[in-house]
Amino acid sequence: MNINWTNMHYLAQGTERQRNAFICLSSLNIFESLTFYAPLLVGTIPIDIDIEESDLDIICEVHNFPQFTQKSEDVIWGM
Repeated sequence: MNINWTNMHYLAQGTERQRNAFICLSSLNIFESLTFYAPLLVGTIPIDIDIEESDLDIICEVHNFPQFTQKSEDVIWGM
């Protein structure tokens, strides 16, 4: 299977944990809110080696850290 890792929709067809991650990330609009920073879900859940304590890790491409800090805080606090 050839997965486009840059589009989180592959999670919607994955394991129960991946489907739950997709629902969570979609409902929060995190990827849309951070689209300028090319967000990418990484870690154990996307590659199906997660354990009970696994979380959702998102990496971003950042060139202006103060601007990103403000944007990420706005995303977290729903502004």
